[in-house]
Amino acid sequence: MQAIDYAKSVTESFALPDTCSRIREMLDDDYSNIDDIAEVIAVDPSLAASLIKLANSALYNFPNKVTTIGKAVNVIGGESVYSLVMTETASSVFKQFDDVSINLERFWQQSVFTSLIARELGKLAKCKHAEQLFLTGLVANFGELAVARQAPELAANCEDYHAKLVPWQVQKRVMGFTYADVSYHIMRLWGVPEEIYSPIRQSFNIQQALEIKEAAIINGAIRGALTLIHPEFYSLPTLINLEILKSHNISEEMMVDAVAFARQEAQSILFLMNPDLFLVF
Repeated sequence: MQAIDYAKSVTESFALPDTCSRIREMLDDDYSNIDDIAEVIAVDPSLAASLIKLANSALYNFPNKVTTIGKAVNVIGGESVYSLVMTETASSVFKQFDDVSINLERFWQQSVFTSLIARELGKLAKCKHAEQLFLTGLVANFGELAVARQAPELAANCEDYHAKLVPWQVQKRVMGFTYADVSYHIMRLWGVPEEIYSPIRQSFNIQQALEIKEAAIINGAIRGALTLIHPEFYSLPTLINLEILKSHNISEEMMVDAVAFARQEAQSILFLMNPDLFLVF
């Protein structure tokens, strides 16, 4: 099977909810406003509750408590609301794969670390799509679940990485493509805006990462997350590509700060997305 085949199996069995497309349409419509978006969210109690929690989290650090949907939308912004809706959708899909052979706790941590690093690094680098990068980072490794569900033996073989061999190199060797390739196709088939999913694939292409800031940030975020998941194997100085970062005026200090932020804030986001797996004491 090819990457596209694994992606089709996911998108054929799980369609994006109407809320995703409606909010996307509103964001692209000059005549829609925050109140319109808030009305759509208000009919979904679970989504509304998640929005309020996110707006009050350290991720946005708003000085006053947010108690209304409209205020929450105003605090985090329209693109972040769309990312939240997509995150909720991804969470629902993720939970359908709870019987796969991979370590789900590691998978969730890796996904959230990548998303937090991507968003923070985007802010530090003054990237205009910093909020979108949270979603891009979150789903960058989504393809792992698709492969693990359909070909658990291949997914198991892909976990045979170590200090001298990074995960995507093993994936390429075992399958002929990476989990990022599957993730790219899933987002494309779902009709997600191209600027959200393109950096996933571009980040593994050195030349594109050198030229495209969003791709460079995802490149750094994926590697930064790996150092948090497997500090016994990887460290920032040995794993990150300084040439790629410096081509977009991203310093090593920015990278260190983004990783530190992700390490500090990951637990609350993990609990928000999967309270059954990540209890907060």
